[in-house]
Amino acid sequence: MIRVRKTRILAGTAVAAVIVATGHHAHAEMPDGDAASAYGCRSLEEIAELQMIEGQDGMFFRILADLRLQHAFTDQTVDHLAAMAKALEKNGTTLIYVPLPTKSQVLPELVPERASLYGFDAGIATEIYDDVVRRLNDKGVAAVDIATPMRKNNRNSFGEYSFFQADFHWTAHGADVAAKAIGDRLRALPAYADVTPVRFDMREVPPPEEFSSMREMLQKHCISHVPTVTAHTYEAVRVEDDAAESGAMDIFGSGDETTIALIGTSYSDKPISNFSGYLEHWSSIPVENYSISGGNQFGSILSYITSREFQERRPRFLIWENPIYNNLGQYGAAPWAEIVAASLGECSPAIPANASGNNAVEADLSTTKLSDDDVILADIGSDVSRKATFTLTGADGTVRTRSIERGDRLRSTGRYFFSLGGFPEGSIEKVAVSFDAPVDDTTTLSICKTKTGEQS
Repeated sequence: MIRVRKTRILAGTAVAAVIVATGHHAHAEMPDGDAASAYGCRSLEEIAELQMIEGQDGMFFRILADLRLQHAFTDQTVDHLAAMAKALEKNGTTLIYVPLPTKSQVLPELVPERASLYGFDAGIATEIYDDVVRRLNDKGVAAVDIATPMRKNNRNSFGEYSFFQADFHWTAHGADVAAKAIGDRLRALPAYADVTPVRFDMREVPPPEEFSSMREMLQKHCISHVPTVTAHTYEAVRVEDDAAESGAMDIFGSGDETTIALIGTSYSDKPISNFSGYLEHWSSIPVENYSISGGNQFGSILSYITSREFQERRPRFLIWENPIYNNLGQYGAAPWAEIVAASLGECSPAIPANASGNNAVEADLSTTKLSDDDVILADIGSDVSRKATFTLTGADGTVRTRSIERGDRLRSTGRYFFSLGGFPEGSIEKVAVSFDAPVDDTTTLSICKTKTGEQS
């Protein structure tokens, strides 16, 4: 894990805040009389768990995630996404990557002047986002700019912003604007020409109860009630045509119906914003939502793309939503080897392997031609396993051990793609794989590729 140094601004002069009740809110006033907080908030920038800063109109920003200008989106990450897109397309799936902008990139007019002390600059923040989208598209990845339309239409007729004021997630309005931009891009893709559109109408529903750890933490440091995390909420309702209702077609869809697989974070998983519903509305394509709250940058994609479900029934479109501040290079090349190998799906038949105890299998690789672009697929045969440990024995007797583990928030698929990157060609004599569950006759080992034919 990467350690993040906490930043603290030290004022040159001591500040004594005087709390003055004015109307509904209490204002903490600085010595010069300027109101520092509309809610009597103090020491927000010193909260160890989540440093925050108060902006205009009750909009609160996270200092690290919302205000920082440096986002680790390297050229190597762009290349990984391009390889993934190419591998998916080879099997009929089009990748649409959606970098989710920060609050400050969408609502720069609400960022307080004090944010400049942390290096924030609205113009640079916008250019950084635009640069990521531009570089991805230049490499053949269908990346969608949702920041520009969200900035232009950042508040609805009810006065609700694109993001909740006291939480970092987007509202239904923000999800709506983003989904429209994605739908417009989808319809412009050549792959959409074969789509039979399905109509989805949006219907208002009572907003669900929404717990916000950010708001709860924030409220402990404020005198008045900070804005609640609630907004107008809508659901997508499929509208069948006359032919469907008369029985001329399957109203529930068929195995051949075009679908979108939505991969993402809590932004895509929250019913109160219903991003998946808005995607159905604006794309006219049914969406299957595989997003995971708390799965971080790779939780959702690894859970879905390594599953048997994905291999057996691939979607026509795969939309991957990921906040721009998520570092897709944080764990090196290992997760990308899994993603690209699973996307490509070019694996050998099961190689001969023998059980070694109740939870392990082993195989002789001395006559198997391997390259550092290959991966070993260890499939326990069911979804019960969350961990696999690979022990590789070299021709010189060197033993190397590596593990792949799926956390509790991730979906267990029982399938693990182990990269041979870094192992010299011909250096592996034997592999043993131990699981955290019993093996049986359905447990297999295979060799998979990570390069498409034109890349080999």
